[in-house]
Amino acid sequence: MIVAKILQPRRGRRLWIGYIGSVLLVLILGLLQTSVFPSFAIVGIRPALVLMSAITLATISDDARALYWGFAGGLLIDLLSTTPLGVNALLFTLLVYIVGGKGRRFDRVNPMFPVLAGIAATLLYYPALILALQLLEFDIDWGRQVWNRLPRAVAVNAGATMLLYPVVRRIEQWTYPHSRARFLGRPVGGYPG
Repeated sequence: MIVAKILQPRRGRRLWIGYIGSVLLVLILGLLQTSVFPSFAIVGIRPALVLMSAITLATISDDARALYWGFAGGLLIDLLSTTPLGVNALLFTLLVYIVGGKGRRFDRVNPMFPVLAGIAATLLYYPALILALQLLEFDIDWGRQVWNRLPRAVAVNAGATMLLYPVVRRIEQWTYPHSRARFLGRPVGGYPG
């Protein structure tokens, strides 16, 4: 009984727990991405954890929180890494809008849609990042940085999206105001309107 109360906080507290959980999740994922994974890369690839969590939120949420999450997460990655300030913030926000925003509520039909959206975001992110860095006059070899690493990056980020999906889903459920619609005594749906 006590465990059930811990796992399901009261309605008033659920919203604050979700917001605090969102901020903590982005901070933890940003720190993992910029401090742990450069030393312990998976098959030579550092997963884009913050981008994948923002894409996942965009595919399962109906509001603009994913855009805020993508911008704040990209800015955090810019501050914690060596990329110029604003590059990841701009790319994360654009990718969340383009890739994630087009598939709202598709997870109701197919739970693999966030993974497919993460794959699409990865296919767009790495070439766009290299192009942005080249426009800022960094000397980068396209063949080695994009074409040799892109297949491994797709696999690593798809795996990261599968692992992040339940966590992001739980935070989204706690912060989104659920409807009280009922059919034969059971809750129906979860999204108002």
